[in-house]
Amino acid sequence: MELKKLDNSFYADNPVLIQALDFDNKIQEWMLYDAAGQKKTRGHGIIKIELNGMTFAIPVRSNIQHNESFILEVNRSRDRSNKGMGLDYQKAVLIRNAAHISNEVFVLRTKNAGKKLVGKEEHITTMFTRYVEKYIKAVRNNDRNILNSIEYRFTTLVNYHPELGLP
Repeated sequence: MELKKLDNSFYADNPVLIQALDFDNKIQEWMLYDAAGQKKTRGHGIIKIELNGMTFAIPVRSNIQHNESFILEVNRSRDRSNKGMGLDYQKAVLIRNAAHISNEVFVLRTKNAGKKLVGKEEHITTMFTRYVEKYIKAVRNNDRNILNSIEYRFTTLVNYHPELGLP
């Protein structure tokens, strides 16, 4: 399992993605510049997951505050709502074009965080699959308790209803 970056072409080909990292839902645009007007250069670290013939990119995210994730670096501060840095299933995006994943390797802050990914592809795939299946079931049953929960309230899966066989 290799950490890569989303290619800039992903943003151009996906002009509107609700709840995605760096997408401003209010103005319906990607926030590719910081507050000072400087172009952001960090790029999102992602891993690829194959699910039912679709390719999803699960991003690395700091300050994860829910359990639908694979934590790579545990938060050691007093703020227990912040679980740490890791793969955030909630912010996964669908990759329709293989060119949207760059060949550039994403480097984590610490080697120990990267070591936690070794041998975990099956576990991460299983957990992400469960996350998606629970979402599909909740939408089909109009289960507001699940859809409004911290794990699903801000999910990017809302963008992929046709692909997931949902209305």
